[in-house]
Amino acid sequence: VCRSEDGAIPLIVEDQGHSLLFPLSIVSLARSFKLAVSPIYYNAGPLLDNERAVDLIPSAMDQTLDFLRQIGVDYLSTCAPTFWPKDCVNSINSWFKGHNAGIHAIYAHMINTRDTTFDEILKTKFSKQSRNRIRKAEKRGVEVIKIDNLDGIQKWIDDIYRCNLSALRRQRRLGAYPDSYKDVYLSELLSSKNLLNDHFNIYAAIYCERLIAYMVIAGFNNIMQVNKAMSHASYLDKCPNDALVAHIAKDACEQGFEWFQYGWDRVKRAGRIKSLYASLQNFKFKFGFEEIPIYIYRLNLSRKGAMLKHLYTFREFLITRSASFPESIRNLPMTFYLPRRRRLAAFTHA
Repeated sequence: VCRSEDGAIPLIVEDQGHSLLFPLSIVSLARSFKLAVSPIYYNAGPLLDNERAVDLIPSAMDQTLDFLRQIGVDYLSTCAPTFWPKDCVNSINSWFKGHNAGIHAIYAHMINTRDTTFDEILKTKFSKQSRNRIRKAEKRGVEVIKIDNLDGIQKWIDDIYRCNLSALRRQRRLGAYPDSYKDVYLSELLSSKNLLNDHFNIYAAIYCERLIAYMVIAGFNNIMQVNKAMSHASYLDKCPNDALVAHIAKDACEQGFEWFQYGWDRVKRAGRIKSLYASLQNFKFKFGFEEIPIYIYRLNLSRKGAMLKHLYTFREFLITRSASFPESIRNLPMTFYLPRRRRLAAFTHA
């Protein structure tokens, strides 16, 4: 077991010549609850050294559970990593069901870029409307660049910040932390670039020497993932977001990534429950993004944890159903929106 100042405890269980890595972060909630959660939520959970170690899962999870109880953890929340082999997913599903855990699925939006070319994706995945908008962006003079160094981030931070404010106003989230605060957001971008190096980049749409839209990209585990996307409302008619998606998909193919991921949703597109992000869903599915289910597990380890489990289940119910609420009710929480407090030192760039 290793520990860090931020509560990260990567647990390693070894047995039968195999090992299981369980990356967790221990966090406190309201000074009353102790939670163990996946540090890279929706993409990292228990990780096996190879597929043949599937038989290790039940005993390894039992040992993990005993350890978490010993250090006073009330609640465990984790997931099955994306694209686990089916027998591994079945094994961990069976273990959590046997312990009466709450299990639900979210749906990652992804394009398979393995063993294919961008031209093939352009022809078979992208809709005719998307292809036309990509050509329109090019004709209007939109150029896509990759910001891959600290100097580039500092050069474009003013335009990046303007995109943030414009997008947050459209979403009625002005004040969101850290996007609404230029110095803090700059520190976060610089720190992320320093930490992740070549695995962290920003793709930007440039028009008349102004950055008018951007997407923050992280590349890991053969997945090129959009972590954030912002655009300026004054330039949406230039189709910058379409140009960005096309350029990133092209790079994913050429750089050997197997998947290109652009966000996720709590509900299925064709399901009975309406999505909170219906317009964004429509935009993405015009590019041929698929819905890949990722299973989330919630397990209480104490009486307080049982209460948390019920509260989180109720929270999920409210969030997924709120798309059907009147707009006045959906917007009410934004009236009380305040920046989330965070230790600024964690994002200070020396």
